[in-house]
Amino acid sequence: MHSTDGDNPTASEIPLQIDLLLSRLAAIVESSDDAIISKDLNGCIMSWNQGAQRLFGYTAQEMIGQPVHRLIPQDRLDEEPRILERLRLGQRIDHYETVRQRKDGTMIDVSLSVSPIKDRGGRIVGASKVAREISERKQGERDLANLVEALPVAVYTTDAEGRITRYNQAAVDLWGSRPVLGTTRWCGSWRVYWPDGRPMPLAACPLAQCLRLNRPIRGLETIIERPDGTRVPVAPHPTPLRNAAGELVGGVDVLMDLTERKRAERQLQESAAELERRIKERTHELVLSQERLRALASELTLTEQRERRRLAVELHDYLAQLVVASRLRLSQAISKVQDETASAALTNVDGMLDQALTYTRSLVAELSPHILYQFGLSKSLVWLGERMKQHALEVTVKTGPTSFTLPDDQAVLLFQSVRELLFNIVKHAKTDRAVITINVDEQRELWICVEDEGVGFDVTELTDGEDSRGKFGLLSIRERMETLGGECELSAAPGAGTVAILRLPLSGSATASPSTPPTTVPSHTPAAASKDPARRIRIVLVDDHAMVRQGLRSILDGYANLIVVGEGADGQDAVVMVRSLRPDVVIMDVNLPLIDGIEATRIVSREYPSIAVIGISVRNDPQVHVAMTEAGAVAFLPKESAASQLYEIILRHCPAIAI
Repeated sequence: MHSTDGDNPTASEIPLQIDLLLSRLAAIVESSDDAIISKDLNGCIMSWNQGAQRLFGYTAQEMIGQPVHRLIPQDRLDEEPRILERLRLGQRIDHYETVRQRKDGTMIDVSLSVSPIKDRGGRIVGASKVAREISERKQGERDLANLVEALPVAVYTTDAEGRITRYNQAAVDLWGSRPVLGTTRWCGSWRVYWPDGRPMPLAACPLAQCLRLNRPIRGLETIIERPDGTRVPVAPHPTPLRNAAGELVGGVDVLMDLTERKRAERQLQESAAELERRIKERTHELVLSQERLRALASELTLTEQRERRRLAVELHDYLAQLVVASRLRLSQAISKVQDETASAALTNVDGMLDQALTYTRSLVAELSPHILYQFGLSKSLVWLGERMKQHALEVTVKTGPTSFTLPDDQAVLLFQSVRELLFNIVKHAKTDRAVITINVDEQRELWICVEDEGVGFDVTELTDGEDSRGKFGLLSIRERMETLGGECELSAAPGAGTVAILRLPLSGSATASPSTPPTTVPSHTPAAASKDPARRIRIVLVDDHAMVRQGLRSILDGYANLIVVGEGADGQDAVVMVRSLRPDVVIMDVNLPLIDGIEATRIVSREYPSIAVIGISVRNDPQVHVAMTEAGAVAFLPKESAASQLYEIILRHCPAIAI
């Protein structure tokens, strides 16, 4: 029967509803995957569901009325009395993790939740126990624990307050002590320092920061001090631990011992320092060796040039002068020979001597350009430009407004460098034109630029090992310039020509000054005494070669209106004799010892403008002619031309004097 008076059941309906509820509860318990067991306060099992049968392997018939001890391993029998004692006190036990034994004897990890059962009077008459298998989870935890234990780095966990809850053996080895779980704190239990040795405050501790900020902390290094006082550098990696709700429950930290890394870093630094020291030593040795090689190369070049100059001087001072003297004597003999056959033979010999003299001059010029030593680098480069016409190269030489003087060694090396650059153009540039520009800048630095518009080349190929054509000379020039304290800059590209710039700071031994226009030499006017028609032309003859002087004198002595009043062998003799003898004409050799012929001419022309100075030389270079003219000479002629031209020139500049 069902009640019709509202929702309140009748007395007869209450037992039916209770039975219905109990049936539903029994069905729920029976279908649960968890083992649900009830027992009395003596530990005897009163109920056993299908979950218990699946978990432990026993049927309900086998377990109901049996003591629960059948499920407890021998080494854990003391757990049951403690559980029953807590139940009698009315306490609930939640998620108690332990180990139980199955029917087949295997052990399983379980989580127990135990609740007291009370009768209608509120008395505790038994307990309800829910057992859930956690073997898989516990095995994972054990595997993780084994993995952490096997790690070569210190790993530990803490609670939210920083108290250590777990750790591995590597942590114990690192700390030098074993912490007390739940008591020892990572921050505060050890002395912690900054990498520079300063004590680290608790708040700055990486783990403290991690727990305070609830985020991982990375990139810090610390030093911990063990109980024995030793210090260990470590790199901490603290990370917060959170529960399912995202709440902070603790932290996990990995401490990497940096001792070996620091030792390796120190060793690396020491090795690097040692390597750097050795590199510096080796570099210093190589630099010294390179400097010695450069100096040796320059010295070899200078030695070669000195030897070439010595040979050139020997050829000039002996062979050339001997040929000139021979031609002077031969010219006199030819004029006196009446026999045509003999005259023709002598003339033929004179032609051969002329060829020998020409060849000697060419050989002297190739061996050592006397212009370099006599007139300096600028004029010698002008001379070199003219000489390059013999090699089908037209060279334009441009000089700046500032003149300069260099020591012989520097001038020789620069001249040789420019000469090599020009010959490189001849051999490789495939052009017939080049330009040399000479200038001294405001910083007293000499610039010599050699450029062409030829085929050019790739400058980077200079350091290649292949195709060394022309490279050695260019590299040699660079070395040569560096030895002098200057440098050689090369700019080139295929099809775009080449520019080579030689730069040399002018040292104290080199001088530079603004160029001045050549001094205007007053035109020669015969001396007052020359108006006397009965007076002969008075001549001073200056030449450092006795044979040439004899040859010239024999020519001059053949004219009745000429008289040689003095002979000199050097420029100083020339100046002294002019001052004492006051001649009408001075025949001045260019190359003279003590004072060269150009300077002696300049002195005579400045002191005695009325005296005619006629320059002579074995060399017939235009630069020599110009230099003598600028110094004040009224004329210049090669020595071998004296026989045919000297008398004429004398009369041209002393027309009023005759017998």
